[in-house]
Amino acid sequence: MTVNLNSIDLSGGTAASSTRKTSSTQSPNAQSGEATQQSGSEVSITSTASLLAKLQQTLAAQPAVDQKRVAAISHAIASGSYTVHPDRIAHGLINSERALRSLSDQ
Repeated sequence: MTVNLNSIDLSGGTAASSTRKTSSTQSPNAQSGEATQQSGSEVSITSTASLLAKLQQTLAAQPAVDQKRVAAISHAIASGSYTVHPDRIAHGLINSERALRSLSDQ
């Protein structure tokens, strides 16, 4: 199931706020400032969902591959100056495993 969040207003939002969209069917009390919903269809987007949508849009605007970094690493490999740091790799793998374990414990 795909959900398109591109039309969500991301201009504001605090941890306690939410964006609501209700049906346009309202009772006669709507003229007095009291909106009543008759159809029962309501969508509520939390601030977390709004932030995730904003993050998704930001990431979508970024290129999938950093061509400058690829070129620099390719050049270093070709010139023989690329060095592998096994300690950094090991620490990164351990930290990834710890992060995944903490997610599965929730």
